[in-house]
Amino acid sequence: MSSSNRELVIDFVSYKLSQKGHCWSELEEEDENRTDTAAEAEMDSVLNGSPSWHPPAGHVVNGATVHRSSLEVHQIVRASDVRQALREAGDEFELRYRRAFSDLTSQLHITPGTAYQSFEQVVNELFHDGVNWGRIVAFFSFGGALCVESVDKEMRVLVGRIVSWMTTYLTDHLDPWIQENGGWERFVDLYGNNAAAELRKGQETFNKWLLTGATVAGVLLLGSLLSRK
Repeated sequence: MSSSNRELVIDFVSYKLSQKGHCWSELEEEDENRTDTAAEAEMDSVLNGSPSWHPPAGHVVNGATVHRSSLEVHQIVRASDVRQALREAGDEFELRYRRAFSDLTSQLHITPGTAYQSFEQVVNELFHDGVNWGRIVAFFSFGGALCVESVDKEMRVLVGRIVSWMTTYLTDHLDPWIQENGGWERFVDLYGNNAAAELRKGQETFNKWLLTGATVAGVLLLGSLLSRK
């Protein structure tokens, strides 16, 4: 797993947890204090606790094999700028679709035994017909909401796993697209300085009927509306 991608995921998740009064560092400390044996047993109970995606050793971009994350390949943009832009875009996504998004994780009825299956099902549906920046924002928002739901339901042990699942998917499946579409520099150009909120100000008459009867996957797919670029 890319350490840069993991740091990006942790920053977003910790931000979402803090908005609900939870602390990532405390959860991380609890996770580190668990014994290897206990962790192993818990992982086995959740479909072995490992993603079913099997990526190649490296990505091929413009004929070259790339093994590093998009954050490592594109060093021009500051990591702090990416993190801030992602936080702002995530907040805007959740604000715009507040009513539907508030019920998102509760519809999944997650348990330690079903969390990974729910995560995989929603993420696969989200990207089944392609990737764009809006869907990447939705991906992070979904993962963050799943972590918050896990803590709220006294399943704190799931947070570290969800972070790992998100990092794996980001590295193995989303990085190639990110690299081919301007890297995180392009994301900051599009979403930095609260650009998503500014865009919304000109779209206050957004068709609310789109949210009516939306399924879990459908709600997430609304993230694509955040960016057609």
